[in-house]
Amino acid sequence: MPIERQILLLEDDLIQTMLFRAAVDGVLGTVTNFTDASDALAIMQRSRVDLCVVDLGIFTQPGVFHEEGGNRFISQVRAKISRTTPIIVATSGRKPESLIASFRAGADDYVLKDEGLTKVMDRIKIWISELPISREQLDTKRVRILTFLENARKNKLDLPE
Repeated sequence: MPIERQILLLEDDLIQTMLFRAAVDGVLGTVTNFTDASDALAIMQRSRVDLCVVDLGIFTQPGVFHEEGGNRFISQVRAKISRTTPIIVATSGRKPESLIASFRAGADDYVLKDEGLTKVMDRIKIWISELPISREQLDTKRVRILTFLENARKNKLDLPE
């Protein structure tokens, strides 16, 4: 019998949350969703989480919204909770600076919401199929992506917007 994967969703938009849960919950794993980072961090300290899907613009605590709150959450997860839980950013933000900042914070993947829920689900399937992933594997992947993005930026190549 396959392991039931625990997926944490950090998303403050009710419609996005409902769509995600309808598509993913019970199909790719059990989804636990949070609208603010403080509650999500608390549950990650107490429970097993196999994968996180994080929006960048999120509440950092109840009633306090921050455009880059998702990156703050990712940094805190990497520093205090887990170096091996894959983190996928799913956002509608299209700024190259946010893309680079997410990988610097410790994200492992980055998907634009306007690419559709199917794209997010495809990425989840890929990551779940690779579990468990060692810290070295994740760090190596992240360094390669970050190096590519920073070189592209330095050489004034177009980054996705």
